[in-house]
Amino acid sequence: MRLRSARAAIVGIVAGLAIGAGPRAESQTPFNEDLLKAFSYRNIGPFRMQVRVADIAIPDSPPRDHLYTIYQAPWIGGVWKTTNNGTTWEPIFDGQSNGSIGDIALSPSQPNVVWVGTGDAFASRSSYAGDGIYKSTDAGKTWKNMGLRDSHHIARIVVHPTDPNTVYVAVLGHLYSTNPERGVFKTTNGGETWEKMLYFDDKIGIVDLVMNPKDPSVLFAAAYDKVRLPWQMVNGGPGSGIYKTSDGGHNWTKLGGGLPTGRIGRIGLDLYPKNPEILYAIVENVNPRVPAVEGQGGGAPGRIATMGGEVYRTENGGQSWTRMNRDDENVSSKGPYYFNQIRVDPNNDQNIFLTGSPGGYSKDGGRTWSRIFPRMFGDFRTFWFDPENSDRMIIGGDGGIGISYDGGKTSDAYNNLPLGSIYAIGVDNEDPYNIYAGLQDHENWKGPSNGPSGRVDDQDWLAVGDGDGMFTLPDPKDSRWLYTTRHYGAHERVDQKLGYRKNITPQPAAGKPPYRWLWCPPIHISPHNSHVLYTGGQYLLRSTDQGEHWIEISPDLSTNPADRILPESEGGVPGGIPWFAISSISESAAAAGVIWVGTSDGKVHVTRDTGGSWSDVTAKLNALGGREDAYVSRVQASHHVAGRAFIAKSGYKFDDFRPFLYRTDDFGATWKSISGNLPSQPINVVFEDQKNPNLLF
Repeated sequence: MRLRSARAAIVGIVAGLAIGAGPRAESQTPFNEDLLKAFSYRNIGPFRMQVRVADIAIPDSPPRDHLYTIYQAPWIGGVWKTTNNGTTWEPIFDGQSNGSIGDIALSPSQPNVVWVGTGDAFASRSSYAGDGIYKSTDAGKTWKNMGLRDSHHIARIVVHPTDPNTVYVAVLGHLYSTNPERGVFKTTNGGETWEKMLYFDDKIGIVDLVMNPKDPSVLFAAAYDKVRLPWQMVNGGPGSGIYKTSDGGHNWTKLGGGLPTGRIGRIGLDLYPKNPEILYAIVENVNPRVPAVEGQGGGAPGRIATMGGEVYRTENGGQSWTRMNRDDENVSSKGPYYFNQIRVDPNNDQNIFLTGSPGGYSKDGGRTWSRIFPRMFGDFRTFWFDPENSDRMIIGGDGGIGISYDGGKTSDAYNNLPLGSIYAIGVDNEDPYNIYAGLQDHENWKGPSNGPSGRVDDQDWLAVGDGDGMFTLPDPKDSRWLYTTRHYGAHERVDQKLGYRKNITPQPAAGKPPYRWLWCPPIHISPHNSHVLYTGGQYLLRSTDQGEHWIEISPDLSTNPADRILPESEGGVPGGIPWFAISSISESAAAAGVIWVGTSDGKVHVTRDTGGSWSDVTAKLNALGGREDAYVSRVQASHHVAGRAFIAKSGYKFDDFRPFLYRTDDFGATWKSISGNLPSQPINVVFEDQKNPNLLF
């Protein structure tokens, strides 16, 4: 990796936390970006982690160019390009106003024409919105936004095989709200204008789109009927289905002939280019399975058992379909809404690949399945067969891309983009100090701020946790002790001297309801006694012995309204998605026992006596006119003044991109909005400098 690439990438990570969160809209008084020019960044790791890959694109012409040129589109971090088969990568999308990518496509007739659809299309809790579709006519050197700015999430781009100016776009639309800019859009003038060709209503979008290469007027579209809210995912509905047009999008017909009906979720499509009458669909059938089959389609305790993933094949252009997998087989494994794409070998219609975790490969049209790319990190999201040699395959997933030359039996991993989905960071007080990072899918890591050689290399980093790394906090007085959290409430204490880890997950007393943990449960070390820890589900929990024992020191600080609970569950807690819980904790360094707590549903509480009594200061905060139920992304008790605190809230999961930032100097009796001239983007973090009380980050 050349220095230019690495340096550009780390700047992209820092910027991406803001600009990747949604469509860019400037406030009336622009933020003075000159204040940031004095900052310079160096990439210190962790290395070879990488973020999930949304899509890959390889030019089909000129002949053999695709052996060396690959475009890679991570879900955050822009677009990257290699011309030497993955040895080095260049960031080619830097400087654009959005770095969250949903899809990338090259013009078959003019491969220097590159289209990029912004907005992660995986419909997950972490999906960032985009700001439309971009076009490059010089293989990624320069870019222009070509519109569809309110699309938020673009799932697929299809370019006419001989006319580079004719392009179709599958738009999912807003993830957390309704909007009319969704469906299938078409341009015949290279993106100067767009026409909506297929539209149902303001909540049904298009999640996949394929074109008949021999007759480009024939297209198949997959409609996706879903509702995603912060606390629930109503995945699937009667509006999902497969549609066909034979006149370039002017008229569409919903296909049946053996396809399932009722509640249908995410659908993926692909066709066999040598005989485009052959089409495959991977369908998430969300209809109840009767009787329930343990472990199939969500048949675990506490969940509704559904039919799950099913593969269908048509040999007559969609008139009739045959289910290929067994009746009792769910081929989508976990989270079909998060994957569910299918690819057909362009040289053999019996060879198909399903994305997923771990994904599946079939050589008999979907009747039986096996694994390929066994040494690659799982969670596969995109796949490419070389049309000249089907044994050459490229796969993209949560661990980067892999290239195989023997049909997936062996592969080379290319996870060398300097990008990572970092949930939280911490630092210790060693010299040089160490940095701790929790990464999505890639554990908790510890690395020095400066290495023995004067720089930080990959061998300087050490894994200190596993799974999804989240909060990773060292004891500020004795960095031998480290505290980590993982999804839905898992807590560990790590003895860095002896290498031991101990589970210190809080448990409710017998007969009490389970704790309601967020996906990223917070943990906080008291600035007055580093053996005192705080964490929280719906209650604030305190430990005075490094997590050996926990006690509840608050009532339920969230709202947890009964009408926002679904019978399905995620994470073992009754309810659609655990949401109504503590999101941020901060004890004042200026006064012991003054503890601020924020929740995911917008509540803010403070105690001045270590939980003996609590004040709900939410109403006075809401009186300033911000969004009442916005996620409290950070509470920051002042390091200098006992009654002072800063509150950052994010309305992103309500499609509200305004910045919410507040300050109180009197324990929440009065509040002031201090968002000022910040850009119209959600705020994830506010931090008060420990030395200068006037300096905020």
